[in-house]
Amino acid sequence: MIASLSFSLESNETPRYQQLQQQLLEAIEQGRLAVGDKLPSSRTFARSLGVSRSVVIQTYEQLIAEGVLRSEPKRGIFVAPVERISVSAEPAATLVESSRKGGFDSGVDVSQFPSKEWAASMRRAWLTPDPNVLMGSYRAGLPALRQAIVAYLYALRGLSCLPEQVVITAGSRDAMALLAHALQSSCRHWFLEEPTYPPLHASLANVAVQPLAVQSDGALPPTQVSDWTAVLTPNRQYPLGISYSSPVREQWLDALQAGQGFIIEDDYDNEFLYQGRASVPLMQLAQHRGSAQERIFYVGSLSKVLFRGLRMGFIIAPLSQVDRLLSSQQALGVSASLPMQPVVADFMTNGSFYRHLNRMRRHYREKRDALLALLSEHLEPWFEWDKPSGGMHVIAYFKSHIRQPEQVWRQLDQACAEQGLALSWLHQHYHSLPEPLPRPGLLLGFTGPSTEQLDQWVRLIALHAKKIML
Repeated sequence: MIASLSFSLESNETPRYQQLQQQLLEAIEQGRLAVGDKLPSSRTFARSLGVSRSVVIQTYEQLIAEGVLRSEPKRGIFVAPVERISVSAEPAATLVESSRKGGFDSGVDVSQFPSKEWAASMRRAWLTPDPNVLMGSYRAGLPALRQAIVAYLYALRGLSCLPEQVVITAGSRDAMALLAHALQSSCRHWFLEEPTYPPLHASLANVAVQPLAVQSDGALPPTQVSDWTAVLTPNRQYPLGISYSSPVREQWLDALQAGQGFIIEDDYDNEFLYQGRASVPLMQLAQHRGSAQERIFYVGSLSKVLFRGLRMGFIIAPLSQVDRLLSSQQALGVSASLPMQPVVADFMTNGSFYRHLNRMRRHYREKRDALLALLSEHLEPWFEWDKPSGGMHVIAYFKSHIRQPEQVWRQLDQACAEQGLALSWLHQHYHSLPEPLPRPGLLLGFTGPSTEQLDQWVRLIALHAKKIML
């Protein structure tokens, strides 16, 4: 079907992935793409368009998140059943934003962004621009930024690494696509934690993914195969918020030392620790375990601290694997914005980044405490929760006395959606629901919304919960 459609991307102010999103939406709205139609693989589609594969991957991920497309393991990407897709002449970014409901968001609170300090870094970074930046010559990223990230990881996470190990990416999804390409010749089996961050499945749509059940002390290494790659969040598992125990960490390191696989360690929100001490990254522990240190990659995001639109992150790779990553980057195309890297490097090296991080840590802790107070005041009869020591969301579970919990969450979800509040449920983070079904729980991100929004939304949940559960 799609072979008969005409798609073309232009070099203009609108990013290419947004152009492609808009054209796909228009094709579905106009009936040129029907429900159930299969889209080409990201590699095939990118080749036909003459663009980087990351452009197609980013497009697919966004439309999957919006419910326009669906990803089916081992089958591909398909047009999903939707009631209506509204297409206008506005840019794709405006279209996507206007279609979203409000919700508990664990994103960045941009109202606190230090724009004056950022503007000063922009001026300094571009007074005398580096000719190699203008020419796009830094394959792995700006040297000054790679050095700044090394210093940052050592100061914040106790991770010792070299600038030569750092590869700058266009965020964690770009990093995942790059690693999937680089490791495809070594690994036939890919494992994701269950539950996990749903867009990860879209990022790995071209490989066979299997689940790793997360227990109270973490997920265990696969034992049936040896040529695997596992994507883990061991320091603060998403979405459950648990930390892998020391015995479980040792099992993973033993497997790596035996040459049984690779680990991609995603340290997605460990900048925001409010009490206690953070766990040592697996990559740091692996440095004392011989060959294990050659089989673990560390993925981080600068967008989680600064702002989502930055779309910048990094991979810390073993020295023996850096050339492999750069070869994959050349094949897929460089997605990270090189012109922004001198700005970020200046922002980090002059101390603005650390001051901002400390302010945001205090600000998010206050938001967490405000949300917990609201939960205690309004939702205590029906939900229970723990006070997280870090992170950007709280999970509120149904209490055990709630009868017919599946029916209750459906009614609560629909009632809130009708009033513009989109809820995120724990079971939605399972790719294949286990038996028995997981305990119903609400993921309540508190970092993105204002305290006024948190208050409004908690009261709305309480209003409908009272009607449904009493």
